[in-house]
Amino acid sequence: MVSLSSLRLHPHADLVPMMSAVQASEFEADVAARGIRVPIEIIDGNVVIDGRSRYLAAKKLGLEQVPIVDAKINDEDPVLYMLRAASKRRHLTEDQLACLALEEMKILASRSRTERARKAGQGNRADNLADDGAAKLRDRRSDARSVVSSRYGVSERKIRAAKKIELLSPELFEQAKSGKTRLAEARRQAERQARAEELEVQFEVAARSNAAVDWEIRLGDCLNELKQIEPGSVKLIFADPPYNIGIDYGDGSGSDLLPVGEYLDWCRQWIAACIPLLTDDGSLWVMINDQHADYFGLMLRETGMPRRAWIKWYETFGVNCERNFNRCSRHIFYHVKDSKQFTFNKEAITQPSARLERYQDQRAALGGKLWDNVWCIPRLVENSRERILGFPTQLPLDLVRPIVSCASDPGDLVLDPFCGSGTTGVAVIESHRRFIGVEKNRNYQELASKRLTTTLSLAS
Repeated sequence: MVSLSSLRLHPHADLVPMMSAVQASEFEADVAARGIRVPIEIIDGNVVIDGRSRYLAAKKLGLEQVPIVDAKINDEDPVLYMLRAASKRRHLTEDQLACLALEEMKILASRSRTERARKAGQGNRADNLADDGAAKLRDRRSDARSVVSSRYGVSERKIRAAKKIELLSPELFEQAKSGKTRLAEARRQAERQARAEELEVQFEVAARSNAAVDWEIRLGDCLNELKQIEPGSVKLIFADPPYNIGIDYGDGSGSDLLPVGEYLDWCRQWIAACIPLLTDDGSLWVMINDQHADYFGLMLRETGMPRRAWIKWYETFGVNCERNFNRCSRHIFYHVKDSKQFTFNKEAITQPSARLERYQDQRAALGGKLWDNVWCIPRLVENSRERILGFPTQLPLDLVRPIVSCASDPGDLVLDPFCGSGTTGVAVIESHRRFIGVEKNRNYQELASKRLTTTLSLAS
């Protein structure tokens, strides 16, 4: 008769997730009250292959007389037997089962490689078999995934998600398998970590190549200057044009009060000139006021560029009106060159989840959530510390920074055809992108250049 004290756990027992502390405590209480009712299965005389929780509970409670039987595994792989037995446990979630299914997939794949290599007589270099092409390998993997998916009662999609998580972050995979985090959340965290590491490498490369000092503000009319920029070279264009509302940009307020048709025709021209400059994965962001938002929405649609978002900037400290609703918002149209291929760095526009911070709801995404399409960012009032004297319509860095970081990577070229006070350039330099600004007013061009030079010296 085999005694409990002589048993030991299988060396691969850690492939099967343990019960949570609460589940283990409840199980121990049940064992204390009613004993071990399902036999512990062993192989090789004393190796536990099914019944780890029963074994640990009995050991903790000091039980010695417990039912123990030899497992009937026949020719089955002991680890596969252990995984498949564990899959019947009621306390395992669907996400945990997907992780177990992946463990079986890995074992089956390893066995298949070994068998093919044995037949070919080429050691472990099974991938070089002339009679076993990539298509056949993919078919076999797909068939195996389908069988394992059915056996564990989980979707193939979940198994693929588990595999991606393990490749990106084995630590997060183990957390998902243990039930400490959901598979979807583990995948989001793994992708964020991988992206953060990728951006860090890009940032360092950009810094070493002096990408941060690659900037210029060209003096001239944007329609002329845009023609001088190499087509397909710009990742991001952020445009905040004059709004045709009578602002004096140095040439008198009349130059910003054109007939509506003339103003819109000019806007169509500079928008059309921007599009060829974008890379295949580039994007165009255009900001405009309430008065012309409907026109701009149609003009941008007419370009054929897919719209990804229509963002509303709620600028606190807006303009008070006496006989109308107060003006406290502007519109940002976000269009991409290609709807399937574009740069979008989620970490730049992710915020803590109120569900988690305010209500401590554990169902909330731990890494936060993406911004909504209404951005609440204060505009710069006269006494703002960020304010540059001498420029009438300066944008806050808090508005432009997320756009630059979201829609471009370190080393990319960013263009602002209406540079103004140089806010876009500051955000670009801070994040190690390259910058071209266009400004037709010499005083503003000089003012912005000094601002960017100062920013560069502080960043160095």
